[in-house]
Amino acid sequence: MIKTAFMLASAVFSGYSHADSFEGCYSRTDKITSATPMLNDDGSESDERFKLKTSYINIFKKDDKYFTEGLIWGFNFHICTITAPLEGATEPLPLVLKGKKLVFEEQEPEYDINCKFELEFDENGLNIMDENYHCSNYMFYCGVHASVNNIQLVKTSKGCN
Repeated sequence: MIKTAFMLASAVFSGYSHADSFEGCYSRTDKITSATPMLNDDGSESDERFKLKTSYINIFKKDDKYFTEGLIWGFNFHICTITAPLEGATEPLPLVLKGKKLVFEEQEPEYDINCKFELEFDENGLNIMDENYHCSNYMFYCGVHASVNNIQLVKTSKGCN
């Protein structure tokens, strides 16, 4: 009886405790390859064709609302900056909790834009989805070789810097 009550209470509150764990920094370091020769400090051509760069997403709560900001690296040192899509300002992106996902949605029917940016959490960390690439192409500042679709990041104890 007590074991059954404990299991029931665990099932009821597991969604709440999981939601608390969304906050924090998620990152990964990749070798970013250059399409053109890289240069040494003295201006001469380098033998290197890649550098290690860290992509990250920082998720935080303010006044019981979720927000995120981040930077994703792509091929040839292109980046995707994740912030609120406000012209002339840099603000964190507001997110809405939907089940076990944090979601940003923006529709602009007159331009045929349907952005759905999803942060899905599992035991391995964070999966970022932008299935139709509308967020990467129209909402965020992304280079041509960077996107926020199908990106996996791991929660880190270090801060996002």
